[in-house]
Amino acid sequence: MKELSRREFCSMTAALGAATFGGSRRLIAQPPALEVELNIDSAMSLARVPADYMGLSYESGQLAYPDFFSPRNTALIQMFRTLSPSGVLRLGGNLSEFTLWSEAEPATPPDAGGLVGPDPGHREPRTFTITPHSIRNLQGFLSATGWRCIYGLNLGGGTVDQALAEGGYVARTLGRQLIAVQFGNEPDLFKHRDEGNRPWTFDEYLTKWKTFRAAFHEKLPQVAVAGPDTAFNQKWMKQFLEAVPKEIEFATSHYYPLGPPTDPTMTIDLLLHPGARFDSSCRQALDSAKAAGLPFRMTEGNSCFNAGKQGVSDTFASALWAGDFCLQMAALGCVGVNLHGGANGYYSPIVGSIESGFAARPEYYGLMLAQEFAGHTLKRTTFEAQGGNITAYAAGGEAATRLVAVFNNDERDAEVTIADSAARSRQATVARLEVSGIGASAIDAKDGVTFQGGAVGSDGRFHPHAGELVKPNSGKVRLRVQGYSAALIRLE
Repeated sequence: MKELSRREFCSMTAALGAATFGGSRRLIAQPPALEVELNIDSAMSLARVPADYMGLSYESGQLAYPDFFSPRNTALIQMFRTLSPSGVLRLGGNLSEFTLWSEAEPATPPDAGGLVGPDPGHREPRTFTITPHSIRNLQGFLSATGWRCIYGLNLGGGTVDQALAEGGYVARTLGRQLIAVQFGNEPDLFKHRDEGNRPWTFDEYLTKWKTFRAAFHEKLPQVAVAGPDTAFNQKWMKQFLEAVPKEIEFATSHYYPLGPPTDPTMTIDLLLHPGARFDSSCRQALDSAKAAGLPFRMTEGNSCFNAGKQGVSDTFASALWAGDFCLQMAALGCVGVNLHGGANGYYSPIVGSIESGFAARPEYYGLMLAQEFAGHTLKRTTFEAQGGNITAYAAGGEAATRLVAVFNNDERDAEVTIADSAARSRQATVARLEVSGIGASAIDAKDGVTFQGGAVGSDGRFHPHAGELVKPNSGKVRLRVQGYSAALIRLE
């Protein structure tokens, strides 16, 4: 037998090779289960997961329709509250460079059901007018959800005066609900439309950014600023943080493991095997922020850029990826993650409208699992998994209860044995992330996703079942985690 490898927590994912997913993946001839031994070193802490770690990201253009982020949009409010009692809403996106601030309300009220979804990459020029009414409604929405906000301002096509007027009103209206403003979205992708789409240079961007920052420092010194909110260019990220480390409260950038969606190689299998793109993006961004002495938040990202890929971003695979990714980032010291969405984008965690109602996509359930770790301290783990594509995370909190999450991104079931160095558990409760109603989770299923046996209703409320009880044996917990599923274990 091949010798088993012991891997540290932050590099647990093993490559399995390419696979083709045609139709719902169900295990008929069940292969032998993987034997997984997981050890928790409770004496070794990795990072504390902030209470406001969980976040969502929307296009700033959605504010042009003030009824969306409004205290009257009760269904969406409940969707937010179910996901987290204290999350972070980030407003920005590609379409933020087409926003316009106006003190005057439009003569014709905007369509109450207007949706501005994730941009598919076209960046077609449009005008999204944001008014004081939009911001007052946003304040009411945030109050009802318990969330706070990171607010993006138009740097690419805007002016300093417009940014000051909009930012000032936002700051006065939101108060402590405003975490920070950002100037520009993905500046490393900016182009001069009047010059044949010539890309901006870093020096051009930094010069304009400093102009905006100086104006805010003079006129709105109480408003915190974050940045640079880059798309992928880690050279820009590093240069920016080296140039202005004392001018921002925390560093931000984006991450999409797949894209573009037209590329046939962007598959479920690739999504579940993060590799070089994660290292060259997330790890480098975190390293640059650490070198600058700054916290880092991933303010925009999702499974596949340009609004997602049908058959990948809207499947159960996205639930496993999202939960796994959020906890992997937390273990590396990231202070928060905002997954992008809105309207009916393929990767949107929440889809729908005021008129049609809202629904939770599979990805939402993966975020629910990761949210359980908010406020807890992640602990070092080691494990042996026979080369299976499995990851695991453990955390301890203020109370005696300890958490363990196991993501089985492999088609084979796993027999998992958990040992905790701190104490012998008296009881374990298991909540599963899976596709209900079939013998094994269908990785490409778009419906039937549950967490702890429950689903989120059209009213945004979650109705979980009682968790499974597992009796420890000699202080160790043993359970089966079926292929293509995840489990959250509470050790008491």
